[in-house]
Amino acid sequence: MAAKLRPAPHIGLLPRSRKSFYGPPMARLSIRIAAPLGALLALTACNADRSRFPSLAIRPAERAYGSGQQAAPSAVPGPAAIADLAGRVAALRETATASHARFTAQQGQAASLVNAAKGSKPGTEAWSRAAIALASLTSARGEGMVALSDLDRLLITATEAAAVGPDTDLKVVAPAHGAVAALLAEEDRTIAALAEKLES
Repeated sequence: MAAKLRPAPHIGLLPRSRKSFYGPPMARLSIRIAAPLGALLALTACNADRSRFPSLAIRPAERAYGSGQQAAPSAVPGPAAIADLAGRVAALRETATASHARFTAQQGQAASLVNAAKGSKPGTEAWSRAAIALASLTSARGEGMVALSDLDRLLITATEAAAVGPDTDLKVVAPAHGAVAALLAEEDRTIAALAEKLES
């Protein structure tokens, strides 16, 4: 009778079954590895470069707004600052006055040429001479317009300063601005009247 074959003895290096290989010992090993790895990843994330993200700290402007802090009033300008502003305003007014004088000097000739060209067709000699005189008259007021533009900026600044502090600058700028604006308005009316007459 043939001898019965006995199963080979279990060798320690080979698992008896999948269950014994992936059982509780392997699970405990996975837990021991996963726990430190998770902690390391969390620590790395915490130490990441935070400069890429905006700070959540309260900004000075927000702190001032929240506490109801009001803007400090403007300081009262000293004598030197007032004198400097007065000098600038006087120079601008003088420039505008000189420009208006040149305008007035050319106004008579331009008016004569426009009157002579009344009824002439565009392109004729009389009409062309009148048109050139009118353009020259318009150009004569250029420096006055620049002076008024500078006074406009000074007036805006002085008005803003007067809203939160003394109106010293406004009292210096406003009269000159009004006078120069009146000169330019007069010139506008003169040019408009001559242009209308030339076109009629």
